[in-house]
Amino acid sequence: MPPEPPAAPLAPPLTAVAEAWLAGDVTALEAGRRIGLLEREALYAPTPAHEALVAMFPARPGADPDPVSVRLLLRALDLDAERGATLTALARRRALLAAVHELGPADAVEDVVLRPGERVMLGTPGGRTALDALLVGDAEPLLGWLGRTVLDPEAFTATTLDVPLHDLDGLYELVERLADATEALAPGAARVMVADEWVAETTVAALAEDVPFADVARAIGATLLERDAPVLLWHAVHELALVTEDDPELRARMLARSLVVAEREAGRCPAEVAAPLLAELGTREAIRTLDALAPALAVRAWQAIAKGYLRRAIAQEWHAWREDVRRWAAEDDAVRALAAFDALLRAPAPEPGAVEWFTESPAESVRLACRGRLGLEG
Repeated sequence: MPPEPPAAPLAPPLTAVAEAWLAGDVTALEAGRRIGLLEREALYAPTPAHEALVAMFPARPGADPDPVSVRLLLRALDLDAERGATLTALARRRALLAAVHELGPADAVEDVVLRPGERVMLGTPGGRTALDALLVGDAEPLLGWLGRTVLDPEAFTATTLDVPLHDLDGLYELVERLADATEALAPGAARVMVADEWVAETTVAALAEDVPFADVARAIGATLLERDAPVLLWHAVHELALVTEDDPELRARMLARSLVVAEREAGRCPAEVAAPLLAELGTREAIRTLDALAPALAVRAWQAIAKGYLRRAIAQEWHAWREDVRRWAAEDDAVRALAAFDALLRAPAPEPGAVEWFTESPAESVRLACRGRLGLEG
């Protein structure tokens, strides 16, 4: 009987692709597509490091991975299960650790957003020395420090929610603390990562079984709706979208608060995620809502609304929209008119003469903006 073929190697193909990207020999998109092919042929159970590395190279256009995190994950592939899991957890949270590490004592972020092991690392001289090296891609001081501590690996992989939640009052208090700590971080990828983690963890936290999920979503969403960080408003919309169908007042407050915020934080834009929810209002209520919010809606907010709602609404409900589109074309609000004009141009078969409502508008600002959109002189 011929000998059985050797087992497939755990990491070398993935390692080779990641190292080729680090060397600048392939793009992140090329690496992602190659890794996707490797994954379909995989004959092994992936480790946490393997899964994290694969996730960093999606087979679609996007931002490049963090090279330092990639190097750390490659090192984690070579470690035993416990140390590999610890290094993987820290590599995934490198952006947060770097942001927290740079804060001065007066700006220190609340410990509630840190894992238990991270608190020890940041709070001890040896841990901070290991962290200094980790942040530039050198894992060896960290591995040495871990060997000298008595920390369980779960201290770095457990959730941030090591405070028990007994009721909704406890949930409200915890979300307030987490939101405060999140807003203490600089805007960007680290803050988004923190918010993504704790919102997901809190949503499935160990509340009593008799607390309905809708109450949890409402508690998280309503609390975050009062915050200024775009990523927290983005999460507020996601949470409240699940529960506002039977609460018109809360839905109106959610739309009014989020549609005006079109600032994008690491890909998260409150106006973009809120705009499609206008369809739940019905045409007349959506128009009244947009008219009321119009003075506060800037160019990027109207662009988000046009893309997420107006284009489809005007194309599918033209007769219900017709008179208001014509009104918007005549009134002196060029930003609003341009959003409607863009939606009209994308409709399958605009009504003859409707384009001229805008290009021949009695409002000079609208007329100039819409003629400019077509490349025409004023």
